[in-house]
Amino acid sequence: MASSTKNYTILLFITILTITFNSASAADPDPLQDVCVADLNSTITVNGFPCKRNFTFTPEDFASMGIAQPGVPNIFGTRVAVADVYNMPGLNTQGVSMARVDFERDGLDPPHTHPRASEIIFVEEGTLVAGFITTDNVFINKLITKGEVFVFPRGLIHFQFNVGRGNATIIVAFNSQNPGVQLIALSTFASRPQIPEEVVARAFQTSVEEVRAIRARLALPTAGLPSGRQWDDRNMPSQYDKRDDRNMHSQYDKRDDRDMHLQYDKRDDRNRFSQYDNRDDHNMYLQYDKHDDQCIFGVF
Repeated sequence: MASSTKNYTILLFITILTITFNSASAADPDPLQDVCVADLNSTITVNGFPCKRNFTFTPEDFASMGIAQPGVPNIFGTRVAVADVYNMPGLNTQGVSMARVDFERDGLDPPHTHPRASEIIFVEEGTLVAGFITTDNVFINKLITKGEVFVFPRGLIHFQFNVGRGNATIIVAFNSQNPGVQLIALSTFASRPQIPEEVVARAFQTSVEEVRAIRARLALPTAGLPSGRQWDDRNMPSQYDKRDDRNMHSQYDKRDDRDMHLQYDKRDDRNRFSQYDNRDDHNMYLQYDKHDDQCIFGVF
């Protein structure tokens, strides 16, 4: 009986260690061999890519011109080029990848996340504002210039914005062979199939009409959808047809929404940022004196 209890205790201890180790892992799993060049044509599905057979890889598998030139221009005034496992198979299991972002004047790498990687950037040319938001909604941002390095913690919303007079370029490194990217605006307003208009409108406290207008401005090709598949977005919210949407939040009917933030009533919100009281807010972006501040957000 004592032996059985001891064995159970040891098994429980090993299980806890395993769970703890997996939870603490902050990047791709460590490789178990020198190289595992990705077989991108394999039909086997694994977490990553299966390896090519030994000695069937070539030096070209470990090199890439993926970031030698700017990428394809987008609606935000940036060009993004990547060197990841898809164009550099030798990265498979190595837990690293790179990218470059080229900015036009007022170009924006819009708020986005990389769910599988931390990111560190090096400013090759130009002057940018780089920032990220913590899960406590604290906004960390800094003016970064040529030669400077800035890090974005894994999975947090972040951006870079060109505030200089000319173009800018950054070189990016990730601790994942395939970090993934999720642009907040496109994921919310331009997903396929679409998130129901009512959900987006209520989340942003705006109207369905405004959601439709934003979606029209962010319209993108349905790249990546299964061949021949067509989404009929108009029918997506059909499950709501028999429900009066005005009562969607009926559980709140007896609550005065004006008192939602009652805990703030005794605080003078004007002093919320009292640490700035001795600073002229008009000079908040004093470091941008050589740039026309009225145009700093002209991209919008």
